[in-house]
Amino acid sequence: YPSVIPSNFIEIAHPILFTGADIANVCNEAALHAARYKQTTVRGDNLEYAVERVVGGTEKRSHVMSPAEKRVVAYHESGHAIVGWMLRYTDALLKVTIVPRTNLALGFAQYVPTDQKLYSREEVRKQVCF
Repeated sequence: YPSVIPSNFIEIAHPILFTGADIANVCNEAALHAARYKQTTVRGDNLEYAVERVVGGTEKRSHVMSPAEKRVVAYHESGHAIVGWMLRYTDALLKVTIVPRTNLALGFAQYVPTDQKLYSREEVRKQVCF
């Protein structure tokens, strides 16, 4: 296994509010990803791959989308991003992808969660909106 965790690991993992077990999974996935490419250290791109894999699941290579399907999914996911940007009480967008990672989702938008526990009626409506 590669032996060094990059200094930007906290920047990559912090916004997602991982548990200790999640961080361990991310570190293991990142190390495996680095080892697959014969790297001796874990780099930021390995961690980004690992975070996506832990949060979103493995990429479903068996589900090949046509260019037309990719276009529709891209419009759909960009719609989530735009609406989230325009609404006042939504979490900050972290990443949007059209890579299918489950049998049910053809893509996803990932947001940076807040520590807020209580929401006003307006905040809940805005969250549900997108």
